[in-house]
Amino acid sequence: PGGKMVPQYQEPIQVVDAFRPQSIKEIKPGIYVIDVGQNMAGWTSLRVKGTTGTQITMKFAETPYPDGQVNQENLRTAEATDRYTLRGEGDYEQCEPSFTYHGFRYIQVEGFPYPPTLDDFTIKKVRSAVAENGKFESSDKLLNDIWLMVNRTEAANLHSVPTDCPQRDERMGWLNDMTVRIEQAIYNFDMSRFYPKYLADVYDTQDDQGRISDTAPYKVGGRPADPVSASYLLLAIKSYEFYGNREIIREYYPALKAWVDYLKTRTKDGIMDYSYYGDWAPPAEFGVAGAGYGAISKNTPGDLISTGFLYYCSSMISRMAGILNRPEDVKAYNILSEETAAAFNRKFWDEKAGGYGSNNQSCNSFALMMGLAEGSRKERTIQSLLQDVIKHNYHLTTGNICTKYVLEALTENGHIDAAYKIATQRTYPSWGYMLEKGATTLWERWEYETGGSMNSHNHPMMGSVGSWIYKYLLGIIPDERKPGFEHFKIRPYVPADLSSCSGEYQSVRGAIKSAWKKDNNSLQMDVTIPGNSTATLYIPVRNLKKLTVNGSAYNKSKNAVFSHTENGFAIFKVYPGNYKFNASK
Repeated sequence: PGGKMVPQYQEPIQVVDAFRPQSIKEIKPGIYVIDVGQNMAGWTSLRVKGTTGTQITMKFAETPYPDGQVNQENLRTAEATDRYTLRGEGDYEQCEPSFTYHGFRYIQVEGFPYPPTLDDFTIKKVRSAVAENGKFESSDKLLNDIWLMVNRTEAANLHSVPTDCPQRDERMGWLNDMTVRIEQAIYNFDMSRFYPKYLADVYDTQDDQGRISDTAPYKVGGRPADPVSASYLLLAIKSYEFYGNREIIREYYPALKAWVDYLKTRTKDGIMDYSYYGDWAPPAEFGVAGAGYGAISKNTPGDLISTGFLYYCSSMISRMAGILNRPEDVKAYNILSEETAAAFNRKFWDEKAGGYGSNNQSCNSFALMMGLAEGSRKERTIQSLLQDVIKHNYHLTTGNICTKYVLEALTENGHIDAAYKIATQRTYPSWGYMLEKGATTLWERWEYETGGSMNSHNHPMMGSVGSWIYKYLLGIIPDERKPGFEHFKIRPYVPADLSSCSGEYQSVRGAIKSAWKKDNNSLQMDVTIPGNSTATLYIPVRNLKKLTVNGSAYNKSKNAVFSHTENGFAIFKVYPGNYKFNASK
């Protein structure tokens, strides 16, 4: 290999867990299939004894055929097969690989010299050994299972780079996936070293025109990358928000700016002139049949998504310029943002329909969350989004990008109950549908497919519901103005159909805890603010006379100082400590 040798920035890839399989079954004479109980990334440690030269074969797969044998069709050219030849000296022999890993739930074992037992196999999870930073639990088992499914999927795709899948012949760092995956991963894992390392990988793909590539390290995809690759900038700014890493912005600012400058050259009348993926992989009926695995949206214009991301990226560069005290760049990129927003609204606003583009969930949620819909346009867009969600009986019509924005746009604009109904659906297309079909990790598509196409069953790009859980149900959000959780917000939204939830996030300053539960006619909230932090806390309450803090009247606490009320919330400035709020319904 070429390049420059540098120290390893991030945690090593290690065995992080080991356990026995769930079951083993003989499906044909001498052929056994092991179910390890969950889809995962790693390998199997084998214990066996037998005669010299006996060969044992283990085939790894995510799904079985109806007859019980493993189905490796979706692995494409990846063999995902381990073979071990026995030394045969009479004692038990131990075998496990060191320089490969598999994505699997099922293992087909052939050639074992006697009927194996569960004790003959140790399943080992293998990934970059980043610490787990988040916890969540609620009164809704389905929601808990969705959180766990997202967590498992992300964990199975952290192998020095954030891979798209661990099982087939791909395992690449796709930047379009990362755009909506970054926050979810940060809430669940300590990415403070992993993401700076990966940002260096993206930087390594950039050429002298400022163009980055769709995958990093660059293997497949285009250069220039699709404009949805706002992840290049998000890796830097989220590392700043969550970890207080100012150096990452200083170091990469010229390169990040060069990418935005390149995107600007690819506009005509302010509109981006190219798109490859857009809102990738919506439900099958909303994809273009016969093009890009059927994963290209037929109702969400690619230039709408690309132009929106130019606006988003120019806004982020302006904010980074402010962090670095570069006022001329702040002004220049604010102008680019304003010009792009104006072009976006000229091109894509539909006055008659009251929405953007095709007026579908993707177009409208995207415009709302990018901040491109303002004034009367915003109110009409919110209503158009809500009506489309109701029309589809609270089911998504979105792909990997805009699934994130539908939940967030509804929640932030007064429709938490609609967002919650979407998140906890059990019928297709939904996360609950995946679970009903036996999934333990997220699928690449909303459909259950097992053939040799785009059919990964361990794919984090649909996992943005994970960040929605932390940001809106627990309400934990960093403050970019005081990064690294020097100051942050706790603003939970309380769905009508959810009785309680609790969780925590291990910030760089200590554990942040947020919990709430309904009790008869009151809402109880428990929060913990770590040392050297302050928080703005939003309590959903209308009757201040019946609000207490640690058993006393709301205005008596010295460390939870009442500020004002706003949109049905009582707002406090909170200092380090543990607090119990009780609010009248």
